[in-house]
Amino acid sequence: MLIIGGARGVGDSLAMRLAGQRPVRVLTDGSSLSDSAALGQLGIELLHGSLDDRASLDQALRGVQALFLVLDQTDAGPSGRRRRGEAIGDAAKQAGVRHVVYSASAGPDHHLLACDQSKQIEDHLRVIGLPLTVLRPVTIMEEIPWFWLSLLGGEAVLATPYGPDKRLLMICLDDVAGLAARAITEPAPLGGQTLEIAGDEASMAEVAGLISQGLGRQVQASEVQVEGVFMLAEAGEPACDITWLRTLYPQLHTVSTWLSVGGGLELCRAALAPEPRPTAGRRS
Repeated sequence: MLIIGGARGVGDSLAMRLAGQRPVRVLTDGSSLSDSAALGQLGIELLHGSLDDRASLDQALRGVQALFLVLDQTDAGPSGRRRRGEAIGDAAKQAGVRHVVYSASAGPDHHLLACDQSKQIEDHLRVIGLPLTVLRPVTIMEEIPWFWLSLLGGEAVLATPYGPDKRLLMICLDDVAGLAARAITEPAPLGGQTLEIAGDEASMAEVAGLISQGLGRQVQASEVQVEGVFMLAEAGEPACDITWLRTLYPQLHTVSTWLSVGGGLELCRAALAPEPRPTAGRRS
């Protein structure tokens, strides 16, 4: 089993889930390093190489039966991601990989056509005849503390490119890894499909209320224009059957359970922590 991408996120979570069940190796490049110590303790093999180097790909894929791929590197740009995705697919085909699970975001703020190359990559992987399952996570719950939640003038604000009453399908990274593990270890009925995946549907007002309740402080939902984010109406309503997905993977988190037991509340608390003030140097 080879994992490419998702360092310190879905890729590492998937590696930890599969460790002990089968040999697992992770290919990392210089732009995104996995938690080497934690993975190494589980017997996971870490390989370092460039995704633009065919020799590195061939070495990493030698003897591999299954490949998990997420192209989350930010250095290559849209054309570079497409080139890398197609090159990885070509190398996997030559190596005789029997199943590829490709994860590419389906959130409504990730579909600027000039940037999103995931459909073209998927088409290439299918054209060359790779056995392929595509998981399309919708809005990621971790985006809440990473990008949207902050202190503004001492007030906690959930500032997103969505209206407070806009309902979004959401999923946490650990559940993306869980569904990927399910697709790899028990391919039916996910195998061969392209599926949008989610664990909950909630408005930003509801999310702000849940965070307020968990932290014991008021969080206000606010709509803002985010530079570089363009909303496509046709991408705003992904087709996703959460009830069916939960029959395959019952551990799917709602926003509420992600906050309470999935580590989300700790991330939100850290996002709202005041910046430490610099201390003046002590005179001798």
